[in-house]
Amino acid sequence: MDKFASLVDDVVAVDKMKNETAFDPFQIFEVQNRPCAILKIKVTEGRNITKGSWTKDLIDTPDPYIVLDIPTTPSGRKRTQHLDNTINPVWNETFTFYMDMMKKNILEITLMDANYTTDETIAVEKYDLGYLSLGESEHTFQFNTISEVDVEFHLSVDNSPALRYSLALSNEEKEFRRNRKEQVFKSMRQMLGDDGPKVLDEVPTIGILGSGGGFRAMTGFCGAFTALVDSGILDLATYVAGLSGSAWYISQMYSHPDWPNKTPGDLRDELKNNIDSSLFWILKPQSLYRYISNIMEKRRMGHPVSFTDFFGHLVGETLLKGRLGSKLTDQQEKLVDGLCPMPLYCCVHVKKEISAMAFAEWVEFSPYEIGMAKYGTFLKTELFGSKFFMGQLVKQHDEQPLHFLMGIWGSAFTILFKRLVTGVSKDPMQLVMEEKAKSDQALLEEAIAAATPTDTTDGKGESDSESESESDTEVQNGDSEKPAKEYKKKGFWQNMLQGIVSSNNIFGTREGRAGLVHNFMRGLLLNVAYPISPFTDNLGIDTTPPPESPKETFQSIFDGFSTSHKKMYMVDGGLTYNSPYPLLLRPQRGVELYLSFEFSGRPSDSTPPFKDLKLAEKWAQLNKVPFPPIDISVFDREGMKECYVFRDPEDPHCPVVMHFVLVNVEFRKFKKPGVTRETKEEFDFANFDIFDDPKNPYSTYNFTYTHQMFDRISKLIEFNTLLNVDLIKRTIIEVIQRKRQWGGATLPIKVETIHQLRHLSQNKKKLDDFVDFLKEWSAGRH
Repeated sequence: MDKFASLVDDVVAVDKMKNETAFDPFQIFEVQNRPCAILKIKVTEGRNITKGSWTKDLIDTPDPYIVLDIPTTPSGRKRTQHLDNTINPVWNETFTFYMDMMKKNILEITLMDANYTTDETIAVEKYDLGYLSLGESEHTFQFNTISEVDVEFHLSVDNSPALRYSLALSNEEKEFRRNRKEQVFKSMRQMLGDDGPKVLDEVPTIGILGSGGGFRAMTGFCGAFTALVDSGILDLATYVAGLSGSAWYISQMYSHPDWPNKTPGDLRDELKNNIDSSLFWILKPQSLYRYISNIMEKRRMGHPVSFTDFFGHLVGETLLKGRLGSKLTDQQEKLVDGLCPMPLYCCVHVKKEISAMAFAEWVEFSPYEIGMAKYGTFLKTELFGSKFFMGQLVKQHDEQPLHFLMGIWGSAFTILFKRLVTGVSKDPMQLVMEEKAKSDQALLEEAIAAATPTDTTDGKGESDSESESESDTEVQNGDSEKPAKEYKKKGFWQNMLQGIVSSNNIFGTREGRAGLVHNFMRGLLLNVAYPISPFTDNLGIDTTPPPESPKETFQSIFDGFSTSHKKMYMVDGGLTYNSPYPLLLRPQRGVELYLSFEFSGRPSDSTPPFKDLKLAEKWAQLNKVPFPPIDISVFDREGMKECYVFRDPEDPHCPVVMHFVLVNVEFRKFKKPGVTRETKEEFDFANFDIFDDPKNPYSTYNFTYTHQMFDRISKLIEFNTLLNVDLIKRTIIEVIQRKRQWGGATLPIKVETIHQLRHLSQNKKKLDDFVDFLKEWSAGRH
């Protein structure tokens, strides 16, 4: 053991020396945006303030105040305090405005008189801010030829945005990767012995993914995590990524104070007890009042609010018992020294009037950053939900609670909530497909049609409080209202919830059921969208969608979006495809082995389980990132089984995908790998269908799992994972040997093609040197 420890320490020490001179090739790409102009206006004092006639002034001495309005700026309407009974007021109040100097910015300054009933406008003047020069200046505004107000201007340009513009990973994630790599190296040496990596450069990056699927996915991922921890495989992974239900599992686990000191198996009963009752039990009067009060307070503070907030409270109350105050940044503590894989979560940003299958921009969430790799734009996690303009932090809000993010990650259920309340038992993904088949716009219009009216200023400036709404009386296609007699048979709270959804209050509008946040990219110059694989181009790509996919699939994913919108609409990633591959397909993360757990709904237990995997393959092809060919004929050759392995025999640098399927095959006969079932009770427990059961107990719509249902799904996936542990180990060894054979590091680009790259910074020479170094180093290892 001492000899082993000494070897590990020596390898780690060498790697640390290499890191001191490491060069990140993705830093060479310039992600540029115009700097933001910051205008500070100080309203100092007024003189001879008059209402315009001596009779009015005689009756009532003015109570003057000033309103400043720059409609082209965010939060562009501000006012001073009013001062009672004075014609020579002294305000000395300073206000800050954030401006795009490429636009025509007009200041409208209004002299007002405060009254007990309706305030009176005395006079209005306009001033073209394009005449201002950088630095300080003064101007006296004259109203009614008599009244004067002195104003001081200070115009500056800030080149230090609060957003991070880069295609590279954040410094925090890079530091985590270095620490995690050391931990994985030690774990691989202990588990694999001489078959493990000999140097840190041979350590493969392993990513674990969980698909969507509601509580079915969450319960299944619990079983997968239990097996991965008990077998030691989780100690070999760098990332764990979740979408929708799997994201719920990861987030409730990483927010748990006992993780990782206790295993998922130790915490299994707690989760099982949390979901054995309907979500509706939470809707007691005092709970409902608390939810609505919190949401209304959030709205009063200037946030856009929607049913996602309400749904997030329900999910949080169910899964985060006793820790509703949890924040995503709290999970940074779990990553200290690289002791756990980094959790990654996702949703997609969509456009109005375009199907999510055609246009969807993936948004990634980590404990460190949230952002969109497509635009190379990221912000600190704690700033998500704050107001930005041209990269500047205009108004900082408190960090969003974790349960709100959980509501976003699973927002497919808020979009289709009316169907959930009225008791429809179909799988939501199937419902979404039905909606798309009837109309490409039906699903999105239900959720975001009301977003547009508030996306542009109306010439009156913009208020922090977004109170606009519009009536929504339409119903989803094919979903008519229930007859009154049937409606009355429902429980009180179901009737109440249906009232919330269908009423004209804020939650009843189409906008109210959208997942809304302030647009952190507002005002940015996004005429450049960066490919996820920036060392390649996107010309000549076959955009034909995979078989059995809607014809519009991925047609517009390289289009940009207007950053003039005040809000962004974010939806469950499962509405484009149901697995979080885009998070780990980023070449900056360099994942070489995917352990992918598929919990998506299928028409039957016998249906081939590759639909979303084929979509991931297509997405990778469109984005020019390596992905093994998914040959679905393997199903004809090998039949239904627990795990399929996909490799690219022609590309040694292509990652390997291990595709774990939600299927009950060997579990019916074995209670543990190699241990057969014996008693009738044991056989009865394992004898169940998942998608062929006519009662559909494991529907994605089911938010109540009995203990038996929970145990069946979680134990099934735990068994299926443990059944393939040896296969996982053999595949890891295969990847290690491949890295050893090909020199560990992968060349991002050939030297002779560097000049063809677009959007390069002055670091181009560093890229030349870096590629030359890798070639020489790789050659020296052979």
